[in-house]
Formats: sequence, structure tokens, C-alpha cells
Amino acid sequence: MEKTVEIGGLSFCVLGSSSSGNCTLVTDGITTILMDAGLPVKYTASRVLELTDREEISGIFISHEHSDHTRNLFPLAKRYRAPVYLSPPVSWYLGEKDGVTVVEIRDGAAVTVGGLKVTPFIVPHDAIDPFGFIIEGKGGSMGLVTDLGGVDERITELLRDREGLVIESNHDDEMLQNGRYPTYLKRRIMDEKGHLSNNQCKALLTNIVGPRTRDIVLVHLSEENNDPLLAIETSLEAIRSSGYGPELHVSYPQNPTELYRLYR
Repeated sequence: MEKTVEIGGLSFCVLGSSSSGNCTLVTDGITTILMDAGLPVKYTASRVLELTDREEISGIFISHEHSDHTRNLFPLAKRYRAPVYLSPPVSWYLGEKDGVTVVEIRDGAAVTVGGLKVTPFIVPHDAIDPFGFIIEGKGGSMGLVTDLGGVDERITELLRDREGLVIESNHDDEMLQNGRYPTYLKRRIMDEKGHLSNNQCKALLTNIVGPRTRDIVLVHLSEENNDPLLAIETSLEAIRSSGYGPELHVSYPQNPTELYRLYR
């Protein structure tokens, strides 16, 4: 992986994404934040140092309370003495921890951390108060939605023509339907508050890829009901039809992507 060598430009790296753990690093070369904290502390810390040349995190934002997004939240917050940004219901659910500063965030209310502006927005998912995020910094912006069962006009508009996109492409419909999951779990995944399929991700990308879009990372791929090549193939159809030329990438569990620079 390349390190952040230029100061002031928005960059991101998906440190890992799956049903067992999710975390994305966002930096402008000065301020670094984590979006979710579901990966092991030692692994996450080593990636932070490798990517930023610093042992410093300015904040940790949590999309929702599920363990693959919060499993290592408090150990990471204590390690970096970083404030934790949570919705009030998720803060209540996770409880208080000595020595950890909690900042409550709400739908549509932007928060500034150093040179980064983070705006949470509600998404449909089977969680208490699930958020997607828009992150803005010098030279670009990005949208991040890792868990959602469907998309409405507001979500589409918020994500449209961002330089960076981190989008769920959880399952292939046919693999899920013909797989070994019990019926109740299949229904939960396919529900409007479940997870985006490859085809739903394709439909979303068709409406949001624009002339400024540079890098798209497909995340939260099911290891049981998806195949990375199939997810990429499906989303590539949307990119080709858009007439624009962003790069398409896929994330893996505990295997970081490259560091994508969104500024020119």
C-alpha cells in the first residue's frame, strides 16, 4: 500500500469489510478518522501507522450497533484517546466506558473533525439507528453505505457524483436463494431493511456515478452468497452505461484496499 505523502487531500482505504468486521480509514494527511471499528485492534493499528505514518486517530464514527461494526470500538478509542461519534440510541445500547468520550450525532447534522466534515444520514437496515455517511475534505468528498436494504431518493441524491463511493454489494440473488441459509435468514437479508444485492448495487450506481466519480469500492460481500468477480461484473454494467470512467474495486475481510486519493 502507498502511504499518505501529500497533506490536505481527501483519501480513503477500506481496511476490511465482511460480516465478521468492517472498518474504513479516511484521512486528509493531517486528520484521520475511522468509520466503524469491527476489525482487530492490532490489525487496525498497524494499518493506521502504515497508511498515515502516525499513531493518531481524531475520531471514530459508528454506522450502527451490530458487532461487525463495533466489536473493537472501545479498545480502539482508548488506544488513540479518540472521541466516539454515535447516535443517541446506539450510545445507550453500547453503554458507557470509562475514559471514552462520546459525541452524539444525528441524521443530517454535520460534524467537523479537523479538516473533515462528516454528515450522517439514516438508511434502511435492521438496526437501532443505522447511518450512512458523507465525508467531505479538501479536494473531494465520498459517500459510505455499508449496510442497507434499499435506497430512496434522498440517499440517491446524497451519494450522487461523489469522488469516492463505498457501497454495499452483499449478495447475488440466485446464490442466496439456492444457498444453504435457512428461509428466515434469506428473507431477512432480502428484506427492505436487510442488505443490498449485486443487482440493487448496480441500480444505485446507475443513478449516482457522475463525471467527478473516481473510485468505487464494493463492500460487505457475503462469503457464502456472493463472489467478488460476480459483484464486480454486475457493477461494471452500471459504470459502462454511465459513460464515465471511475475505477471499481472490491473489499475483502482483513485485507486492505489501496489508499485511494480523491483529489486532483
